[in-house]
Amino acid sequence: MPSRPLAPATVRHFVRHAVRTTVTGAAVLALLTPPPGAAAARADRLPHRQGVHWQPCDRILHPAPPLDPDIADCAVRQVPRDHTRPGGETVGVVMLRHRATDPARRLGSLFVNPGGPGQSGLHFAYRAQKYLTPEVLARYDVIGFDPRGVGQSAAVKCFASQEEADTALEGKREAPLTRAETAATLRAGRTYTAACARAGGPLLAHMSTADVARDLELLRRGVGADRLNFAGFSYGSMIGATYANLFPGRTGALILDGNVDPLLRMTNGLEYDRRRAAGAEEVLTAFLRRCARNQEKCAFGAGDPVAAFDAIRRRLRQGPLALPDGRTVDFGGFGEQVLGRLSAGDLPGLAGLLDALHGAVLKASAPRSKAADRQASAAVPGPGPLQERSAYRGNDSADAVNCGEKPYGLRAGAWPALAERWERTSPTFGRAQAFDALPCATWPVPAGHGTGAYAGPWDRPVARTALVVGNRLDPVTPYSFAVAMAALLSDARLVGADMYGHTAMGLNKCVDRLATRYLTEGAVPAPGTVCPADAPPLG
Repeated sequence: MPSRPLAPATVRHFVRHAVRTTVTGAAVLALLTPPPGAAAARADRLPHRQGVHWQPCDRILHPAPPLDPDIADCAVRQVPRDHTRPGGETVGVVMLRHRATDPARRLGSLFVNPGGPGQSGLHFAYRAQKYLTPEVLARYDVIGFDPRGVGQSAAVKCFASQEEADTALEGKREAPLTRAETAATLRAGRTYTAACARAGGPLLAHMSTADVARDLELLRRGVGADRLNFAGFSYGSMIGATYANLFPGRTGALILDGNVDPLLRMTNGLEYDRRRAAGAEEVLTAFLRRCARNQEKCAFGAGDPVAAFDAIRRRLRQGPLALPDGRTVDFGGFGEQVLGRLSAGDLPGLAGLLDALHGAVLKASAPRSKAADRQASAAVPGPGPLQERSAYRGNDSADAVNCGEKPYGLRAGAWPALAERWERTSPTFGRAQAFDALPCATWPVPAGHGTGAYAGPWDRPVARTALVVGNRLDPVTPYSFAVAMAALLSDARLVGADMYGHTAMGLNKCVDRLATRYLTEGAVPAPGTVCPADAPPLG
């Protein structure tokens, strides 16, 4: 893993663990009714320009992680649940402030978001030294926040316990291959979205990126900043771009790293996801070719890494593969692990994983029998007997955001054929990426049915040039997305990074220097700037 979080769930979101369904009339009614015992505050009881009261984090966060009070403090800012009804019910958005280390030279506040959607920004701000330089930390209060429906900010949860989720999602696969696996995955999808309709609550209809951007405007006011300075990573770039176009007159410094294509995302979810799968496949191909050229440094493939990788993938399509250390890998898990290492820029680790898998393939003298496949699948730990209920570990906010604003226009039954098509052009990632969006076929609040989503325009004039950073070999958000983002915004400067991995700040010294000068001096890099990798990808 890199030194700063790659936003771990960014990888899980690509080939994620959730599936979902249709909604009955009673379930729709549940969306409009607060859950029992939920006493939400009302915005009309709050001053319009409510300030922020910073407190020790252990008074705000529940449970409270061990945080140094000399470094950070926390606050809650109430925001309207529905921004079209500012006098209605509210949601408490939780913030963490990593205080400037040199208050005498402080320039202001810098809000940050790690992406997802659905990732917490609290720990991300607390560990800001992982991606911001000491000079930036000296001169800015770095403020992270849990967006509405995430983490400590009224998290959207579709199940009451992990046991309930495990039972509901039994049989679900990341990348189902057989008819039986596909049928089980579709059933689990219907069960999942029905659970979200029952338990998700009224916030489900107000989870768009624009809702988060409008919350961010209230957070800006709350901390007393004249303009919003913002650094958004991965999906966080979508939050930043949306804010800049909803509140162009209040936009200050804007850094977008690991970008989405906002226009494509908001107009064609299928094509957006297909390009993500194709982009990941291109980065994988680049790695395998580099590995072939540098066999001294890449311990995989015995001279032909492409052929060896294809052999692993073909074998996993027949059934799970047991490794010498006792672990079992299936086709979907294989794609997820490969993507995770590519996203972290961990090419030596990827080579080691593939070498172990290829060795296991070579030791197998014949395809596994169906009985062996069933035995291997049974070896994967399941939910176990129902005893004491454990906390639900899922993150349903990602689906609430994506399905609520990314248009797909497909019924659930069309997903298997879509996966077949995508696998033909993106054989490692296409199938899983297609099924990742299955929840949106039956999500309780489909795209366009909630309130407040923003789909453009994206070129409203702002006071400062935005800094758009894109890795040339990013397997999660293709470099073409960064090019599109820079072209869409009214005033943006694109900086390329010639490196593997998802996002660059904290992982590339050249990018860090440019970001530091941008934030502390207002300096904008020259057009066409490309930062080299800090070291050769394979050492």
